[in-house]
Amino acid sequence: MDKSTQYILEVAKCGGITKAAKNLYITPSALSKFILAKEKDLNVTLFAREGKKFVLTYAGERYVEMLEKLNNYQNEIDNEMLRLASMYMGRLRIGFQMSLATIVINNVLPEFQKVFPSMQIMLEEGSSNELFQLLNTRQLDVVLSLSKDNNPNFSYFNIKEGNILLVLPKNDPLLAKAIKKEGFPYPWIDITNCREQRCVLLSQGQFFRQITDQVYKKCDMVLNQNVQVKRTKSALLCVSNNMGITINCDLFVKFHKFEDKVDLLSFGEEQLKNNLSLVYQNNTMLLKEITALSDICKKYFN
Repeated sequence: MDKSTQYILEVAKCGGITKAAKNLYITPSALSKFILAKEKDLNVTLFAREGKKFVLTYAGERYVEMLEKLNNYQNEIDNEMLRLASMYMGRLRIGFQMSLATIVINNVLPEFQKVFPSMQIMLEEGSSNELFQLLNTRQLDVVLSLSKDNNPNFSYFNIKEGNILLVLPKNDPLLAKAIKKEGFPYPWIDITNCREQRCVLLSQGQFFRQITDQVYKKCDMVLNQNVQVKRTKSALLCVSNNMGITINCDLFVKFHKFEDKVDLLSFGEEQLKNNLSLVYQNNTMLLKEITALSDICKKYFN
């Protein structure tokens, strides 16, 4: 902010010369002379003198209003130039679920680096719980993951909505028990029909393992674990090879190109949904970069 703007705004804020001069580290007489000179230069009275008080006239109010706008624009320019300068020494720490690695690395990152060629990229793969813990402690700048949009410290770019479903081997006998049901995008099955089915489970702490545990507990069912894996793609491979059923998201079935290798069924009282989101801290300094990353993700995950 230049001195001229700073002096006018400070006098308007303080409503007088003495306090404003103290805040500006100049003498009251010097500040008073400046105000008089500015009014003469503008050919308007900015302040009505009421004893020691300096009260804005209408012209003064309009002048201060425009100065504040000008100051905001200048700050915006300065911040943008600082951001552009920092691109040459900046970094973006991106976390993503392991199941998203192929699209992120093959498609999203190359396009992002065309826009921000000098930005250093650091990648972290992990479960959604692990990634959000790292984001919460500011060890990551942004996370691409399934999320529930429920943390007040985070902001969300929703990339695509998905359905949480029962994943079966192709042409499994359970399909005969599925029915069409209003409000469900896939044939619906009573999950208790799966009581005796072998399960392909993700590791403890992973998102779909938590969902599976909750669903089975609610129905008073015991998990009949056959195989445990760490990656969604591995779980889908196991299901496609008749090793059991699993609970997962239709988005991941599509991303891993398993649409023709497994069957999907809805279950429950209402369709369970989840969002693939780009999640970041509310007060991030990297909003423009994250917004650009979001636009690229929407292109490749839709």
